[in-house]
Amino acid sequence: MNNLATIIGKNIAGLRKKKGLTQQELAERVNYSDKSISKWELGYAAPSIDILIDIASFFGVTVDYLLKEQSEESIADTINSEEKKEDEARVSANKAVFLAMSMTFVLLVALSIYFSEHLFQGGVNWLKNLVIFLWMIPAGSAIAALEIHRFYHNRVAVIVLLSLFIWSLLIAFCVQFGFVNENPEQIWFILGVGVPLQVILILATQIRFKK
Repeated sequence: MNNLATIIGKNIAGLRKKKGLTQQELAERVNYSDKSISKWELGYAAPSIDILIDIASFFGVTVDYLLKEQSEESIADTINSEEKKEDEARVSANKAVFLAMSMTFVLLVALSIYFSEHLFQGGVNWLKNLVIFLWMIPAGSAIAALEIHRFYHNRVAVIVLLSLFIWSLLIAFCVQFGFVNENPEQIWFILGVGVPLQVILILATQIRFKK
């Protein structure tokens, strides 16, 4: 038992030091006293199984890992691997936040235009209101496609978003100049342009560049 307590204590101490924590800081993180941490690390006592589970969870290891003697290299690799996972999770979360911020910005611009029309021009008809938000679709899909290509490299999502950009842009253009303008024009024929653009988009995404 004493040998096992010593092994557990060395592993806890090694993981704590590699993570750059004091005994007090570790105690605060796992909700146990620093005196308990000290006793465990010195091998005077072994944590109970429920405490071992908490400590293992905090360091991102298994209970079995704590029960077996580990080298300094193994402990260092474990901490580096855990920190890398945390960094990747943080970066992934930041990418999602950045994408959400971009979409919010597009919506804010549309709302600003909408309310400026009402406040400074005495209100507008419902179709013109619709067109303001209709232009949001190509703007938002273009920004989303660029960010997903840059951050996630998801080809299918990029194709879908760029396709949405092409067709929503053409539709918004037709509605704007075919209904809303004072001198509307019959320009629905330009939707035909979307077909070759769609083909070009699909073909362009099949190009392979040498890394």
